[in-house]
Amino acid sequence: MRKSEQNQFLDESYSLIDDSNLPELALNFKHELLASLSNQKSSLPCILNPIHKMVPQAGVGIAIAIGGTNGYVSTFRVNKKGEIKFLNRSLFALPSQTSKKELFHLITRNILSLTENNKKPYPIGIGFAYPLKPLLFNGFIDGELMYMTKGNNIDDMVGKRVGQEYHRFLIEEYSIDTTVAVANDAICLLLGGDGAEIAGVVGTGLNFAYWEKRSNIAPLKLGDLPGFGQNEVAVNIEAKNFNKIPGTKLREMVDKNSDDPGFSWAEKEAAGAYLYQIFNAGKDKIVGKEFPNLTSTDQLNDIMTGAFEAKSKVKMQKAKLFAERIFHRSAQIVAIELCGILMKIGKTRGIVPVVMEGGIFWRARNYPALVNLYVNMILPEVIPSFARLFGSSRRGIAILARGN
Repeated sequence: MRKSEQNQFLDESYSLIDDSNLPELALNFKHELLASLSNQKSSLPCILNPIHKMVPQAGVGIAIAIGGTNGYVSTFRVNKKGEIKFLNRSLFALPSQTSKKELFHLITRNILSLTENNKKPYPIGIGFAYPLKPLLFNGFIDGELMYMTKGNNIDDMVGKRVGQEYHRFLIEEYSIDTTVAVANDAICLLLGGDGAEIAGVVGTGLNFAYWEKRSNIAPLKLGDLPGFGQNEVAVNIEAKNFNKIPGTKLREMVDKNSDDPGFSWAEKEAAGAYLYQIFNAGKDKIVGKEFPNLTSTDQLNDIMTGAFEAKSKVKMQKAKLFAERIFHRSAQIVAIELCGILMKIGKTRGIVPVVMEGGIFWRARNYPALVNLYVNMILPEVIPSFARLFGSSRRGIAILARGN
């Protein structure tokens, strides 16, 4: 295939979103937000969480994060001023296929390794990187796992209340009786975001969360929060589901072979679980059949930085052009969603702090600058100040565990 034919196939199968269409798509995202908060049909679930801007109580606790590919356990101490100090951390890899019991044993072994087998019932907070239906149980927030994403699966967990299940497991298996609070990872990031109104995750998956005024939510929608009367509500948008962006041929191919065909369209062109699959789907015609398939989006970034080794320099140049296109389209989608939120909360001018997390956002080459580039095309008077607050997600989980 000649170079001109390869470039034509790239444009036909994986085009960038036209710059002139970006503002309209951001406005569509805002309208989807408004529809969801009004309890009308929308591609965005906008899950309301019974969480407000809490202050942690003094004492010791345990923060647990369950992500798409990795997790960690960290012990912490809160002083009388509400300042949180993390004492240690244990990282662990998460298998893509596991069971509820195996996962709980993995978490608990890491807890006991940090506490030197001390089974004192420290309060536990869990940040969970999967869609949860939030609820209050005995004054603590819990979450019912709605479904699995990112190509992962935890047997016997879907439809169960994660906190209550782990609480019961600790009693039965380890004779530990303590409180367990659970929230989505984006909500934990927002809670620990040092006052930021918006938090986003662009890593294995894609999501945003933000603080919304209770008065802006339809009474029927507020029925999802029985017993919660605070004036502010943490909204987990589940932004991966936005479906108003015109599709591409390669996304259709990846979607068809995914675990949830017809869903998570924005995520399938923006997040790490899928970007390398986009490359593999178009590689033969755009780069060449001899170029190896990728096994992770980290390798896609390696192509961008020159760290990926290939025999042919010509094919590497083609691969780099394709990788750039993939990351640019990902950044366009993130910018569209972020600007839609900014339009919704009326922050369209000046500097706006946004707490971000995720390997794609912070490790992919020049990614924050790319998002800024497209944000400027949509809202030229706003300057998003992307913050990577060290431990902000952990801080949110700690507040969750010892919140007041």
